[in-house]
Amino acid sequence: MPRTLLLVLLLGMGACVMAEDQPRTITVNGSGFAEVAPDRATLQMSIVAREPTLAAAQKAAADVTNNVLKMLDRMDIDRNKVDTTGASVRPDYRWNRDKEEQELHGYISERQISVQIEDLEKLGAIVEGGVGAGVNQVSPPQLDSRDRKDTYRKALRIAAQDARDNASELADALGAKLGKVISINSGSNQPRPPVPYAANMRSMSAESDAVESYNAANLSFNAAVTVVFEVNE
Repeated sequence: MPRTLLLVLLLGMGACVMAEDQPRTITVNGSGFAEVAPDRATLQMSIVAREPTLAAAQKAAADVTNNVLKMLDRMDIDRNKVDTTGASVRPDYRWNRDKEEQELHGYISERQISVQIEDLEKLGAIVEGGVGAGVNQVSPPQLDSRDRKDTYRKALRIAAQDARDNASELADALGAKLGKVISINSGSNQPRPPVPYAANMRSMSAESDAVESYNAANLSFNAAVTVVFEVNE
C-alpha cells in the first residue's frame, strides 16, 4: 500500500476516534431575580450661595453647612457619618447683551454634604431638615443593604436552577439524558438601587405629613448564567 494512502487512512481513523471521544453537549441560559429591603442610604446635599463678594459667598455657604450639622446632631447622626469637605468657589459671570461681553456679578460658593444614614426612618426628616436649614440641592438618596451579597447569591442560585430546568426540558424533548456540567459562566445585571419617592423635591414644606411621603422601595438583583451540560442517550 502506498505510504500516502496509508497516512490518509490513519488520519481518517484518528479523526473518527476523536469525534467519538468528544461528549455531546447542550448549552442553556438561566436567569434569577431576588430583592431585599434597604437598610441604609447615602444622601448628597449641596448649598449654592451667590453673593456680590467672595467672602460673603463663602460665609453664606458655611452658615448653611453649620446649620445642617446642628440639625444632624439633634437627630443623633454621628459626625463620623457626615462629610462636609466638598467645596468650590467660582466667579459668577453673566452675559451683557448691550455691551456684548461677560460681566462679573459676584461669586458662587458651593458646599457638598454627604450623610450616611443607618436608620431609614430618619431619611425623610433629614431631607426636610436639610432644606429647612438652607440646603438648595438634594440628590436622590442611594439605597443599599447589608444583605446585598447574600441577596445576589440567592438570585444566582435561582438562575442556576433555572438553567438546569431548561436543560432537563430540552433533554427530555430530544429523548436524551442530562449528564454532568461541563462549564458555567455567570453574569449579572444589577441596576442602580431605587430611590425614595418624595411628592415634590422642589417645593418641600414643613407640613407634618411631608416626612411620611418618603418610601424606600426594595433593591432588585438580577443574575444570569450560561451552563453547558453533557447529554447521553
